Amino acid sequence: MNAADGLDIYHADRKVGRLFDERPLRFVYDDAWLGLPGAHAISPSMPMRSGDHAGGAVHAFFENLLPEGQVRKFLQASRHATTVFGLLRSVGGDTASGLTILPQGERPAPARYRPATWQEIAARLKDAAVPALVAENADGARISLAGAQDKLLLMVMPDGSPALPEGAAPSSHILKPDIRGFDKVWSSALNETLVMQLADRLGLGVAQASYQRDTRACLIRRYDRAFDDKGGLLRMHQLDLCQLAGKPSDVKYESDGGPSLAQCRELLGRMGVGAADLKRLLQWVLFNLCVGNNDSHAKNLSVLQMLGGHYRLAPFYDLMCTSIYPGLARNFALSIGGQARPGAIGPEQLETMARELGFAWRYVNAVGEALTNELPAALEQVQAALLEQVAADTERALVERLGMWIRKNTQKLAKRWGWNP
Repeated sequence: MNAADGLDIYHADRKVGRLFDERPLRFVYDDAWLGLPGAHAISPSMPMRSGDHAGGAVHAFFENLLPEGQVRKFLQASRHATTVFGLLRSVGGDTASGLTILPQGERPAPARYRPATWQEIAARLKDAAVPALVAENADGARISLAGAQDKLLLMVMPDGSPALPEGAAPSSHILKPDIRGFDKVWSSALNETLVMQLADRLGLGVAQASYQRDTRACLIRRYDRAFDDKGGLLRMHQLDLCQLAGKPSDVKYESDGGPSLAQCRELLGRMGVGAADLKRLLQWVLFNLCVGNNDSHAKNLSVLQMLGGHYRLAPFYDLMCTSIYPGLARNFALSIGGQARPGAIGPEQLETMARELGFAWRYVNAVGEALTNELPAALEQVQAALLEQVAADTERALVERLGMWIRKNTQKLAKRWGWNP
């Protein structure tokens, strides 16, 4: 019997373990990593110990590092790889975690970047036939980022110019162009920029987002990467809540068996997340209801490992108003007090949610009233700043229409919930 093929898993230049191409996938920690002071498990479902880890938890952890949907299908066709192991071998060098995944026996190489211009990037994004992430990998980059939406991973240099990672080099930013393939979804990148900046202005703790005018895309600064004292990028370890729950990415919605809001709260508690971050979880739910983000599923929540090994609720990401577009989901991704239809979520459902999350009802009222009171003024400031940056009529129309929708929806919800709008 031939020995199974393997992939070596690294944290910086330290080998963490090896993933074996078996059914089910098998992972083994490296003995040196197990003896290293300060070393940590890559997931609570794969604790630090000698011997094999196999089964659903291993599959869920590694599968959730890969793109989803159409991007994955393109990668499968272009790389002739359909399994999780095959795709990770092809594109899993740099992932949405603190890990680097390399062919067995290969060691991490110094990071390399190819200088580019925003105009070059814009031309690249115009090729609607090939997702940007697939085109990026065709250039030899071995990078993978979870999620169904297309995106391009970049290093933004100190002078603001972009550079393309080569090999498994880490990226500092994510560039998200407009969603394609839905006729009635327009200017989604500007939509996401506005909603992300609104959440930031309200102090919810989000990834830094800006509108990149040359590419007409949303530019997100990666919170799981940090610069060291030599200008290099350090990878910080994170896990999304599907990974924590042992659910593959196609089970991210509660209606499909993915984590519920109460289960998300329980998972965060297991990771030792403190009261300030649990308040942020509550704000995230109420904010998503106000801005009409019905795609707020468990995979859009992550924990980030801090220095010292403890975990925090990561900055929020993938925030946008989906309700403004015809044809997208009308129901909220997470049920609130047993109700998923936003128009039917009233005080009774919020009070049930409060009990499920371990909050006093008066606390939920205070947090919600503060959020809905502060949102209109913050929205006006974000709109004004974006209107100064955009020129196209469609872009200006999106900013104005979206602002009107969010303002009216927030007023409606605040009135229904008994809060002063």
